[in-house]
Amino acid sequence: MPTSRYPRPELMAYRTYGGWSVQRPEFGTLGRYSPDMTRLLGDGRTFELRLRLDRAAYDLHREAGVDHETALHHALLCPSWAGLHNAPAFGLWEMELKAPATDRVEMVAMLWPESDEEWPVGEINLMEGRVGSGRTMTNLHWADPDTSRPAHDPEVIPVDVSQWHRYRVEVLPDAVRWSIDGALVRELRTEHSPYTVPVHMVVQAGVNRAFLRDWHPDIEWEERILFRPLRAPQDSRDGMGRRARPSGDS
Repeated sequence: MPTSRYPRPELMAYRTYGGWSVQRPEFGTLGRYSPDMTRLLGDGRTFELRLRLDRAAYDLHREAGVDHETALHHALLCPSWAGLHNAPAFGLWEMELKAPATDRVEMVAMLWPESDEEWPVGEINLMEGRVGSGRTMTNLHWADPDTSRPAHDPEVIPVDVSQWHRYRVEVLPDAVRWSIDGALVRELRTEHSPYTVPVHMVVQAGVNRAFLRDWHPDIEWEERILFRPLRAPQDSRDGMGRRARPSGDS
């Protein structure tokens, strides 16, 4: 069951993608980000992230001569949530999340570096993949020290993401630990822990291409993800933006 506690106010501050330009989930998915697909619900602690087919947009693109698949790519509206609270990754990060019970949605909940230039260092996936499979993927990303190319260490774990779960990742200098509902599900001993890298929480979703098989002239489609940011380390950097010595979790 989801928690009833309220997070620190700074954890509720966020931005979305797709406001001033077309941005997409991609990685083989359909759809584009639309800021109005993300909103804070009336309880003041739960975010609703919707996916929706905009039939009017689809029809307008078709009338303009755009092919069916491209029109869908433009008309499937997708959500994004990127927290504005950044802190060195060292410590505990925690969220509650409930995905829709459909395999037409693909999503990721992760830590992402404050500076995109840091990537792949700083990306840690709490859960990622196609919903409805009864499992999800955890992952740690880093830059190969010899080639500087992106490297990662994925591991799939069994979990029904369509139910409320509490996802936690603990970032240590020599390890990363993933837990669900308080139970440890993975521990990775690694020299690539991004414990000093400033990161923030991100949740985003796209539409699986299997949606193309669902099409019919009267189709209407909408799904939603429910998400609550719960816990993150304090920003331990000094006033000059330098990384301070790790001080633990809030």
